[in-house]
Amino acid sequence: MKKSVLLALAALAFSGATAMAQEVTYEPDCSQGLLLNQNKNNWFLTVQGGTNIMFGHHDIKADLKNRFGFNGALYVGKWVTPTFGFRFGANWIMPKGATTANGDYVKYNKDGKPAEIAGTGYYAEKFMGLGPEFDVMINLTNWWCGYKPNRVYNAVLHGGAGAYWTWGRNMGQKGTNFNWHRAHNTWLFANLGLQNNFRLSSVVDIFVDVQYELFNMTGSAVHDASASLGLNFNFGKSEWNCPVTAVCPTWKYTDAEGDALVAKLNDAENKIANLQQQLDACLRRPTTENKVYDCEGLATVYYPINQYGLSSREKTILKSVAAVMQESGKKYVLTGYADNYTGTDEINAALRENRVNGVKNYLVNCGVNADQLVVKTDNNNLTDLGVKAAPLDRAVTIRLAD
Repeated sequence: MKKSVLLALAALAFSGATAMAQEVTYEPDCSQGLLLNQNKNNWFLTVQGGTNIMFGHHDIKADLKNRFGFNGALYVGKWVTPTFGFRFGANWIMPKGATTANGDYVKYNKDGKPAEIAGTGYYAEKFMGLGPEFDVMINLTNWWCGYKPNRVYNAVLHGGAGAYWTWGRNMGQKGTNFNWHRAHNTWLFANLGLQNNFRLSSVVDIFVDVQYELFNMTGSAVHDASASLGLNFNFGKSEWNCPVTAVCPTWKYTDAEGDALVAKLNDAENKIANLQQQLDACLRRPTTENKVYDCEGLATVYYPINQYGLSSREKTILKSVAAVMQESGKKYVLTGYADNYTGTDEINAALRENRVNGVKNYLVNCGVNADQLVVKTDNNNLTDLGVKAAPLDRAVTIRLAD
């Protein structure tokens, strides 16, 4: 029995267990990564305000209730990716604490004397700082859990540095008023905070921010902790696009239908095994004067829908084909096919190329000279017997060159 006839019978047996393919759809798949937006998108404006508390060496001498001050900030920023962004703007603080009698920011009573903290030997302190700040921002939720455009909560870690120009408040003439004056001290600071962000809409977010700050105050390190409430206003496009991939839908069956399909598949596998035995016996027979490689059609390799990899059964067949080719030394034409009943033109073109190149590469690996192989694809159906015979059109044919 000729090998081409055996392979055709095997394909027909297997096709009885193959479900008709549905139309391929295209859907966004964020597991493939994300596409970056244009520079004009993902900008935001942040407005926030709250309270702070000082932890300097002298500040702890004051009662806790007298150490709460105020803070506020205004930033402009941009998210470069869903995980990484930056912001820059102005930061304002008005802390309270304790200092020595000759401190730069001693708070005065209405009698014109420094406000001493009873029983401590220290004096109340109050000052104001204003300056620029630059922060790097990392969206921990998108980093650890993956990007979701409609997620309600996002934890955003931010850290940066800046500087403060400072003002103190001293008693005016005759003890009738207080005036803010430049202290001519510039402090450098660094901070680290966590912004707990809640989405209200695609344009507005509300957040609670907790922050730790370390700055250099007249030659010594001072600690500051703050809690703020704020709003983020998003400008331009705020979402990120996912790559679009092809999705091949699968049929859903009842248990009874599934059992029937399993039974058909087992029957088809038994028939294929029987045909394989016949083919192996045919290959083991001694060659005659009318050798196999003189046939116009040497072999045909068949594939499941939307696949181009070689199964172990097909590799066994191709090893035998490779032996025939090496013995003959003749040229052969490999033609790749894909059925035109399912899939798009682009997908089918890729399947034809991948199938025929896969067969060629395997034959070369088996020892066939690459110069013996001519590779091409055919956009037509191999059999053109209709959609029920579509599995016969998903193939690579191996024929003797003219």
